Amino acid sequence: MIVRVYFYKETNPEIMLGSSKLSRQALSTIYELVWEVEFKNIVSPGRVWIKFVEEVNPFGISLKCKRHHSKITMGDIIQISEDFYIVSDVGVKKITLIY
Repeated sequence: MIVRVYFYKETNPEIMLGSSKLSRQALSTIYELVWEVEFKNIVSPGRVWIKFVEEVNPFGISLKCKRHHSKITMGDIIQISEDFYIVSDVGVKKITLIY
């Protein structure tokens, strides 16, 4: 199971929180892939979120050293297999990806 974390590049992530859908083009333009890890066990998006909130290097070395923020914040996206979750104030919310 591959887990990817995308950080929001823009300054106002509240725009993305109102929608429950995201296009593939928006994912590649407004977000940057920061982490990619493969797990053998089933992982919930809440566990990934907690790991990013609490630890400095949650899953080892990141893919990008230069990024807009160092911790996971509102508007960032966690991808687990084919499911996408957007980070809110506390926890995550599932969103659908439009192709």
